[in-house]
Amino acid sequence: ETFAATVAVTGTLVSKAHVEVKAETTGHVLRFDKQEGDPVTAGEPVVWVDEEDYRLALRQAESAVQVSEAALERTRVLETHACAEVERARNLMKSGGITDKDRQAAEVAEQDARAQRDLAAAQREQARAALEVARKRLRDAVIRAPVSGQLEKKFANAGAYVEPATALFSIVDNRRLELESPVPAAELAPIRAGQRVSFSVNSYPGESFAGRVVEINPAIDPQTRSAKVRIAVDNSGGKLKAGMFTEGEILTGVKAQAVVIPASAVYRDDRSAQEPYVFVVENNKTARRPVRIGRERDTRLEITAGLRPGDLLIAEQSIELADGVSVAPRQ
Repeated sequence: ETFAATVAVTGTLVSKAHVEVKAETTGHVLRFDKQEGDPVTAGEPVVWVDEEDYRLALRQAESAVQVSEAALERTRVLETHACAEVERARNLMKSGGITDKDRQAAEVAEQDARAQRDLAAAQREQARAALEVARKRLRDAVIRAPVSGQLEKKFANAGAYVEPATALFSIVDNRRLELESPVPAAELAPIRAGQRVSFSVNSYPGESFAGRVVEINPAIDPQTRSAKVRIAVDNSGGKLKAGMFTEGEILTGVKAQAVVIPASAVYRDDRSAQEPYVFVVENNKTARRPVRIGRERDTRLEITAGLRPGDLLIAEQSIELADGVSVAPRQ
């Protein structure tokens, strides 16, 4: 018969976009209109902090840039004058109109004028950088949503005093959920990226949800001897929420012609080296038959060796069974 092999998974749904937003400025919160559960879009203003001090600082920084530009312009004028004086001194030196000491003084004045110009230019760049800092601090007074989703939790309200690193709110996007499940190392071999997953949650009994394997952690946890499997979840219906506990299975393969028997028919002991076996009926007598177990699903096992289609299997275990016991079919 057709046999679908699966690997059981359990775990918690997590959002791929779950962020906690913190303040980058200092002051009192003026507005925080959003409530928990409200939708937000990336870039949308959410919290407004008092910005009066930052506006004044911005005006001060703008004035400082104007002062630095005026100072730079003045040094350029002085440099131009110093250059002209050097040229005049050199010409007078040729005609004997001034001494060499006067020429050297003019050259030193020119060098000083150039140094003053370079200093003024650096101070202007410094003022411009301070202006950009002031503009950023003013922008930071409006805290925006970094991602789209829903407002999960508010940590502050209007009137609260905040400073950098103060948590303001958290956002979760339930449209992009993943199921993270630890899978024992012994069951990892048939799992591949792209395989279909079905699972259920307690909140919606009897309803099945779908997903696909996206990643298998390359490392085994030495404590649990398992690896985390990440499963992308289809939440187009919007019913699922981050944090929900799930139980499901990964469909690892389907075999069209498989020998499948009830798990209760197999005698096996995982603690010993003895291979599993079953009892079949041959000529009205029991016969012990070693079997090789393939994949397992719920209470059914795939048998890859030891049984053939049509064999009459004793489906229930009994301490009275042994090789060669006479049996008769149950009426």
